[in-house]
Amino acid sequence: MRKYNLRLNKLTMDHRIFINIASYRDQELWQTLDSVITQAEDASKLHIAIYWQDDNDLNRLIEAGWAPASVSAIAGFPVYQLQGSAALVELIALPYQKAQGVGFARALCDQLYQDEQWFLQIDAHSLFDKMWDRRLIDTLATLSQQCTKPLISNYPPSYHTTPEGDIVFAKHAHRVTFNTFNPEGLPTLASRVLTSTYPVQGSFLAAGFIFTQGAFVTEVGNDSTIFFEGEEITLSLRAFSWGYDIYHLGYPVLWHHYTRQDAPKIWNDQSLSAQQAGEVDRTWISRELRSQQHVKRLLGLPTLSQFKAGDKTLGPLRTRQQFEHQCGLNFQLASCYADCLSPECRSHFPPPPNDAAWRNAHRIYHTKPINVTSLIGSTLPDKLFIHLYGLNTPRLAQYQYSTAQVMARSGRLDITCWSTPNRPPSLIRLASWWEGSGWGIIIEWPWSKEDGPYCLL
Repeated sequence: MRKYNLRLNKLTMDHRIFINIASYRDQELWQTLDSVITQAEDASKLHIAIYWQDDNDLNRLIEAGWAPASVSAIAGFPVYQLQGSAALVELIALPYQKAQGVGFARALCDQLYQDEQWFLQIDAHSLFDKMWDRRLIDTLATLSQQCTKPLISNYPPSYHTTPEGDIVFAKHAHRVTFNTFNPEGLPTLASRVLTSTYPVQGSFLAAGFIFTQGAFVTEVGNDSTIFFEGEEITLSLRAFSWGYDIYHLGYPVLWHHYTRQDAPKIWNDQSLSAQQAGEVDRTWISRELRSQQHVKRLLGLPTLSQFKAGDKTLGPLRTRQQFEHQCGLNFQLASCYADCLSPECRSHFPPPPNDAAWRNAHRIYHTKPINVTSLIGSTLPDKLFIHLYGLNTPRLAQYQYSTAQVMARSGRLDITCWSTPNRPPSLIRLASWWEGSGWGIIIEWPWSKEDGPYCLL
């Protein structure tokens, strides 16, 4: 059980901000910590929880200007209070070899929550603008006039340090949009520049910048099962199911260091060779594969296992299908509305009039004329097979014609199919079959171009 010191008991919870920072061997953590404190209007209102996955050398904390005092433990890992500022800073120390992924790290930080009014989640390589706390609180108060549970989230603009030591800040904020479905059928997200003066409503959040009411921690919370992939789409879905509405700011409040090419990565530290050497008990990929099964369960996709007791599930206020209607995705089809794609890249839509309209929005019908005799000559095979394929997708449609059927159409066929907006047809394959000799000529050519065909056999 966690022990609370006198300092924590005396703190007033009104207008306090609970800040969740997960750090993995991050040399920029201390710069981030200094920035979030010194750039705040009132640092005394900050309660910062850090999950420090590192070598646990306390001398490094002292060198950074902090005085660590052991106060408790969580999940068997020591919790230190870092004295040295007006903010309450608590740090959970974990050897990086025992790291279990981003969800586990953020979820343990959540356990330090003490009913603060506001919640902020960031990554350990972030820098803040002045008065960030006042600006976010005021904006959230304004948004509260439009909905009961507003949530602010952006992909923050980037910063980087030049060889001369100067920090360069990008200017534009970014909203979170749909990117594509990966080979496992899981949606991935992307960022688009946003220059709006006013907050813009969206459907997807960025896990590296969330600001909302503190109840988010107990209602939604971070999912300890998530290793990496799928964190943001499932967190967006679960937040929606608890009634949260996401807004993207049109101006920067903080910046994020994205490249970090030389920073240690968990997928390097938890390699197969590291496991074989006894440095870690599991590889990162084994954790990721387990995590992806959980992501699929949350998205309603087929999986090899069921939810277990204690797993994060959806909230009681809104459904998965309502989320799909709003964000324009169809998880079962691995599809999106056409306007989710470039150049519109929309991520928030009104509800469809009915389910049939929603299903039809995920179907686009295509027709392409084919002159068979110009492709294979006037001598027709006994059977003609035509298959249509999308990019990285199973076969979209297949047709079989007899000689008589082709002749009845004077060798001209109209080939039709439907596809999802994000996976249009890309390839046509024509194969001929002769009763006496078997397969004959096989031709492939692009669906959308006239520079084919070319002969395969």
